[in-house]
Amino acid sequence: MTMTHAPVRRETPASSVLPRCLAAVWMAWAISGTAVAAPPGVAEAAHSATAQAAAVPAAVALPDLGALDPTVRQRLSEAHASLSAEAARADASPAARADAWGELGMLFMSVRFGPEAGGCFENAERLAPADARWPYYLGHIRKNTGDLAGAAESFARARELRPGDLATLIWLGRVLLDLARPDEAAEHFARAAVVHPNQPVVRFELGRAALARQDYARAVEYLNAALVLVPDATVIHYPLAMAYRGVGDLDRAAHHLERRGGRGTRGYSTGIAVGMPDPLLRELDGLIETPQSHRDRGLDAAALLDWPEAVRNYRLAVEAEPEYAAMRVNLGTALERVGDPRGALAEYDAALDLDPGLWEAWYGRGDLLERGGRDDEAIASYRSAIAENPTFVAAHLRLADALRRTDRLEEALAHYRRVIELRPGDPGARFGEAMALVRLGRYGEARDRLEEALRVLPDQPMFGPALARVLAAAPDDAVRNGARAWELVAGLADDQQHPGVFETLAMALAEVGHFDLAVDWQRLAMTTAARAGRADVARQMAASLALYANRRPSRSPWRDDDPDHRPGPPVDPELLGPPPAP
Repeated sequence: MTMTHAPVRRETPASSVLPRCLAAVWMAWAISGTAVAAPPGVAEAAHSATAQAAAVPAAVALPDLGALDPTVRQRLSEAHASLSAEAARADASPAARADAWGELGMLFMSVRFGPEAGGCFENAERLAPADARWPYYLGHIRKNTGDLAGAAESFARARELRPGDLATLIWLGRVLLDLARPDEAAEHFARAAVVHPNQPVVRFELGRAALARQDYARAVEYLNAALVLVPDATVIHYPLAMAYRGVGDLDRAAHHLERRGGRGTRGYSTGIAVGMPDPLLRELDGLIETPQSHRDRGLDAAALLDWPEAVRNYRLAVEAEPEYAAMRVNLGTALERVGDPRGALAEYDAALDLDPGLWEAWYGRGDLLERGGRDDEAIASYRSAIAENPTFVAAHLRLADALRRTDRLEEALAHYRRVIELRPGDPGARFGEAMALVRLGRYGEARDRLEEALRVLPDQPMFGPALARVLAAAPDDAVRNGARAWELVAGLADDQQHPGVFETLAMALAEVGHFDLAVDWQRLAMTTAARAGRADVARQMAASLALYANRRPSRSPWRDDDPDHRPGPPVDPELLGPPPAP
């Protein structure tokens, strides 16, 4: 889509030429929160600048609207015609013309036509240089298009006009941080702290600025204060981890790294954000209500993990366009996140009624059915997802696990091997392939696949113990190798306190003839399982203990009911209610 507008010359705002004393007085009034009109000097300067801008600003052309919903195309076309005409009226006041340009810019901005919106806001600012709205919106347009220096200039002009506005101070500081100017950013955040001391976002941004200045102790202080105010804001954890790393507290750094969101561009974390009141941006909400606008707001909310807001917007999009099948998939995903699995399943089913080729819907449906204990239906859904998208790795892997869990082992093998073909470094597929071979009694192949997995993925902890079990207890004499089994697991107990590890040690010790030690490790495995609340597992381990006590090795690497043979998510039979009647 081509989006262009004629360049518009930018005027110097009136406030930049105010005497210092007048500007200081006005700033004091603004910070105090007193509702007063602009001082006379400001009004005169603005009037003078307005008179200089009396010429009609450059036109902003209507962009290509072909990709938009028909109702949006009509609304924008009509608005462009009427507002452009209003802005060009010779008998209209500069303020009225500025409002027309600004309203058109807001409409363009609400549907993400950034260049066109920017042209409108530049025109509005020329006509009304004392109105802080237009440089504020222009700052966002420039920031979103990567013009950070221009964004800083625009936000700075907005700050001159509204010195105590929280959102302007925060956005100006954020852009300065992105420009690697943390000292200046910190000044604006500090001003925000004076006027808005109880806003969590101020503490958060002061912490980020301190981190950028390598003042790690102060960063820890500010970021912890923000976390106390908004404990669910996962975006705080990454910079806090970096701050703790800076002061040398590696344990706390590791703790916060585990709880962080992802790392986004220019140092921002993703996840649940630290909120901020921003009434000017909120004015853009609902300017044009369309499925696309609700979709975009839903996607933005989902990116911030604000799932209730995502559900609200996705539902509005679906209500506006009920046959919007892909949006029903998004709604289903969001409903899962807010704890409504039945609603999610209904949306996946509705999406597939509209478009049976939506492999994402088949996969989401399969996931829900599997977690609800309805394996046959889940398997059918995963197969449909793969039929629509044969390279869909996640569906192949989930299908393979479900097939192995239900003893359809040869078919499971085929899907594990397809995953390995598509993604050779997938540990789940390599482990699942080996375990399927074990269940089929093909111990030599299982050994070879586990040896290969160890070479390809040496850092994955599951392969060494699994290979040791095959080498220690396979019923095939040609496969067993007790010495190699012991070599693989001899040091595991130093790092892993798990009953399965202790049981593997006992198995290897028995194979090399150390039955007394095998008895001790097997008893420890049973005790550990019982203390973990798994007395049933401890009782099942007793059969191996009896073997070792009678100086006989095991010939069963895994019990038939071992959890390693039942891969898949935790099952809640009540998740979706009873299955439909046949």
